[in-house]
Amino acid sequence: MIENRLVPNINIFSNVSSSMPIDEFSQKGFGLSNLNKQEGVSFKNVLSGMVSNLNAEVEKPDQLLNQQMMGNSDVDIHDVMTAVAKAELGVSLAAQMTSKVVTAYNTVMNISI
Repeated sequence: MIENRLVPNINIFSNVSSSMPIDEFSQKGFGLSNLNKQEGVSFKNVLSGMVSNLNAEVEKPDQLLNQQMMGNSDVDIHDVMTAVAKAELGVSLAAQMTSKVVTAYNTVMNISI
């Protein structure tokens, strides 16, 4: 079997889980009393997990490059370039997500009640 090492294997949804199954959502209703109940994973934990994964992806090219320069035969220059591409993709995705979150926040703040 041919291994495709050029395609990045990034799973951005690995730390995201559903906070409430659909059946429970329909049973509990939309009342404000449900807002105080915390179920599932918090937004802070999801966000910090994604940031730590991004940080690891950004540091990986440097580690691989250092291993390549030290003469480690297990690390190929293609591995380094693939790690650089993954890091660039992750940073780009994080920047776009940040922009979308800020836009959504500004939209919510402009809603008049």
